[in-house]
Amino acid sequence: MADVPAVELTGIVKRFPGVVANRDVDLAVAPGTIHALVGENGAGKSTLMNILYGMQRPDGGEIRVDGEVVSFRNPTDAIRAGIGMVHQHFMLAANLTVAENVILGAEPSRWGRIDFGAARARIAELGRRYGLVVDPDALVEQLGVGERQRVEILKVLYRGARTLILDEPTAVLVPQEVEDLFRNLGELRAEGITILFISHKLDEVLSVADTITVIRAGTTVATVAPADVTAGQLAELMVGSELPTPETREPTVTDDVALALEGVTMCAPGGRPELDDITLSVRRGEIVGIAGVEGNGQAELIDAVMGLRPVDGGRISLGDEDATGWSTRRRREAGLGYVPEDRHRHGLLLDAPSGRTRCSATRPLLPTPRAPGSTGPAPAASAARWWRSSTCARPRSTWPPTPSRAATSRS
Repeated sequence: MADVPAVELTGIVKRFPGVVANRDVDLAVAPGTIHALVGENGAGKSTLMNILYGMQRPDGGEIRVDGEVVSFRNPTDAIRAGIGMVHQHFMLAANLTVAENVILGAEPSRWGRIDFGAARARIAELGRRYGLVVDPDALVEQLGVGERQRVEILKVLYRGARTLILDEPTAVLVPQEVEDLFRNLGELRAEGITILFISHKLDEVLSVADTITVIRAGTTVATVAPADVTAGQLAELMVGSELPTPETREPTVTDDVALALEGVTMCAPGGRPELDDITLSVRRGEIVGIAGVEGNGQAELIDAVMGLRPVDGGRISLGDEDATGWSTRRRREAGLGYVPEDRHRHGLLLDAPSGRTRCSATRPLLPTPRAPGSTGPAPAASAARWWRSSTCARPRSTWPPTPSRAATSRS
């Protein structure tokens, strides 16, 4: 029946120790539509979608797919029911090709071996059909953020997904990539694919969604059509009150130049200029925007400013000092900070305790602890005790460590 929802959640409840993440959530998604789920950070959007994808079990409520009651023990069950999810932080193996990532765990075989020819053909066919063209033989580590997202979408389509969950899909995209994504979503919708679009960017939601559901404090509070609401009204539904009037503040820009680049040039290994005579200045209290299509030198400019690569000409100044030859560490100690485009790949130590990531931003990494009389690492428990005693896992009153304290801990 055409009026049967593609996905329907009724009375969903999810509790964690000390908090109710979802409370009596009701959501019905019509087939072949883009249904947006909006709410503040922490409102329970991602938890709800993790339940629908089988990553978490609900403590109450019912899930129906195409009118049939389902119970997902894990994502494999959800995939079998035609539900796929593209997470905000991509889950791709950077050292594998696009094709290898797409088919991982669902490899086509022929005569007992993986049939890469069939895989490439299927990926190419999906790319043409849905406007998600990407080279199957390209290494993922060589792809931009927008291309990686296409690979993630291809992964779920390859497994036969009819309903896509997109968790904050535009959070890591530049405006041009957002436009490309919305064009791709339109093509998917035209092919009958149902899309759940999680976001808190209201202008984007209003432009792409057919229906919008607002979630606040773990429960659904309204379902509306984009034509019937404004961004301001959606925001008020999200927070549960009228929005405050922005304050008028005095300008913060001063005449002191904090960062200056004069004629900065950087060349690729073959001699091709990647930066050519770049000159700009940033005053204290000023926000300076750098605009351009991806691949036109923005990444190289960051490398030059942070000292990640040496420049071939020009001067970089921090305040009144020439920082052109400074190391990255010295620049950071002088107050220069960097939030990378992809914090998972370039900004965090994902396999380390959170304290180690925090410490690594302010002090040298300490050597790996060794077991007494051994060249191998210490047992995990001993290593943990060593790390707590040797780094900044100390009371807040001692953070950040003073130079003398840091020197003592390293000696």
